[in-house]
Amino acid sequence: MSVIYASVTGIPYTHLSHFTVEPAAPIEDVSWALCGTAVRQRVVSGYQQQGYAIVQVRGSASTSSDLFTLAEALNLGAPFTPPVYKNSPHTFSGVSEISARPDSDHPFSGFLGQNLHCDGTLQHLGEVPTTILLCAAPAAEGGVTYLVDLVDAYAALRRTDSEAAEQLAHDDALKRTSGSRSVTGPAFAEQQPGHLMTRYSRTVTDGYCALPGHQAALERALAFMDAAARPGSAFRTEVTLGSGQALIFANDRVGHGRTAYRDDPSHPRLLRRGLFTARPWA
Repeated sequence: MSVIYASVTGIPYTHLSHFTVEPAAPIEDVSWALCGTAVRQRVVSGYQQQGYAIVQVRGSASTSSDLFTLAEALNLGAPFTPPVYKNSPHTFSGVSEISARPDSDHPFSGFLGQNLHCDGTLQHLGEVPTTILLCAAPAAEGGVTYLVDLVDAYAALRRTDSEAAEQLAHDDALKRTSGSRSVTGPAFAEQQPGHLMTRYSRTVTDGYCALPGHQAALERALAFMDAAARPGSAFRTEVTLGSGQALIFANDRVGHGRTAYRDDPSHPRLLRRGLFTARPWA
């Protein structure tokens, strides 16, 4: 299967030079419109150099309208609705509401943790380069979002064990499944020399296939990437979003997951998510 790449706007980059285990400080503004050019440039710079940025607007109700306003400020266009979510009761005009629901059939609508993944289960590599998570209400306890610098972890694997790295880059490497549908393709690829992108995910609906005779190499690759995603790894940072904060990240470079959480029944956790087929620019 051929790999489909999105047309993106912005400055090419090859390394998340500012990604560290310490989370980035929030970039504060008085409005989700980010009226100051300098503020927008800081957000774009964080996205390019760290793989993510956090925006904070104190006192915000953090509505879907706020997410649209932030996306417009960053020139992302309208949210993209994956076909698998077209009839979802939890997705409205491209914005998904993420909260725990006892009757939910969606994996992100529960109290359990989420394993490492990239958004857009059935989308091809590079098709959804940007995600925004906007927090309306945090959990009473837990609900930590963790981010993993997947492309630099993979680059390290490629330098030290090229045979293992190859098992994550061929056309049949990763099958991601949602319901009765699945999409197979590479977990990592280069859009251009030195510019790695990823759809690497480690959930129960993701399966990996080695090239013939290279199963041991695939197991080494997965073990290396699993270690890169664990707490304490130099490729992992953790963010606990508060009300009035938004996380903007490069979904085709940085993987993410969530720890389990407990709600305050009178004020349950609520995040709003938008997926975008462009990169932010100021």
